Amino acid sequence: MLSKMFLAKSVMLTALFFTGCASGSKTATNAGMTTVYVVRHAEKLNTDSDTPLSPEGQKRAIALADRLADAKVERIYATTRQRTQQTVAVLAERLGLEVVVTEPGAVGDLVTRIQAIDRGKVVLVAGHSNTVADIVNGLSGKGLEGLPEDRFDRLFRVDIAADGKAEVEEMRYGAPTP
Repeated sequence: MLSKMFLAKSVMLTALFFTGCASGSKTATNAGMTTVYVVRHAEKLNTDSDTPLSPEGQKRAIALADRLADAKVERIYATTRQRTQQTVAVLAERLGLEVVVTEPGAVGDLVTRIQAIDRGKVVLVAGHSNTVADIVNGLSGKGLEGLPEDRFDRLFRVDIAADGKAEVEEMRYGAPTP
């Protein structure tokens, strides 16, 4: 009887050990992966240069937070324009993260910063219709075209492997736009 219990415990401990090794190796494999979500700010109230979000844009900011709630975002970037900051504010508050503010036209600096200090992390970037493609292309080397002025529902995921190879996935969130 005692030997059967000992054998059962040994089998269970061995299984747990190998399960732990397998999950540890999976983590190690993904440790070098950088994931960057790039989004255009949500709908704006008007055409002023620093306009806030409209009521539709506020709903979209909530939809973004819901979409990325389980994505394990560790850093959030937005431009100096309040509409980009408001787009990511709901998620930042939920996660207890501060938004890192960058200049709208400093795409090269942002890409360099992400590649240098955010390696292995999950990052969210809120940009503008004329910068989203540049950010995605800078991170991935792909040829994404710019976003039309009336398109707000696109969310791009850029997965960058430790060797620098990148994959881009275009997703949608919130209410559909053209």
